[in-house]
Amino acid sequence: MLKKVVLVSVISVLPAMAMHEVELNLNNKDLDVHLGLDMGQFNTSIEPENLMLNMRVLMGSQNNARLPFERTKNVLGEFGFLAQSTSAMAPGLTMGMGVKLAYTYLESESIFTMPIGVEVDYVLPFDIPIPLHIGGLFYYAPEVLSFSASTSYMEYQGNFDIEIMDRGLITMGYRGIDTPVKHQSNAYFNRSYFFGFKYKF
Repeated sequence: MLKKVVLVSVISVLPAMAMHEVELNLNNKDLDVHLGLDMGQFNTSIEPENLMLNMRVLMGSQNNARLPFERTKNVLGEFGFLAQSTSAMAPGLTMGMGVKLAYTYLESESIFTMPIGVEVDYVLPFDIPIPLHIGGLFYYAPEVLSFSASTSYMEYQGNFDIEIMDRGLITMGYRGIDTPVKHQSNAYFNRSYFFGFKYKF
């Protein structure tokens, strides 16, 4: 009987522990929207916050890009999975490994890749009321994981976050998305600073 009570209690608590995440980053020219769905909220056999389904739309300006065809707005879509966990050796450190599909239509030079990478978030160990985070990510797709006109793909980002309220963060950082194609090896989709917010629910 006690086992059943404990099991029911744990299952009822899991959705409260799990965290979806929405993020909006922007600058004067670009708009970047992320949605992360915690699969632990939909399947109790998955530990909360350990498997995320991520979607992203980045509407980038030609001002922050070097692409074969000039457009007023370039749109990059992403869909992927991220497996992550906290570190017992370093409290406050969360690390993840992920894979995603990235696509943008650029007439005959369309970019389509399947990069793999890592993401990290660290809560700085300061005894202050407002938690501070530093984080980043790195994704890479070699030629074997690059399709259409893509020859490779590399994405990198560093960010600094301030948790101004429970589950609500202000973020600022720098991102780069290098997208070499067959006829332009130095092409990149976006290189820019950004600021925005994250909210977990």
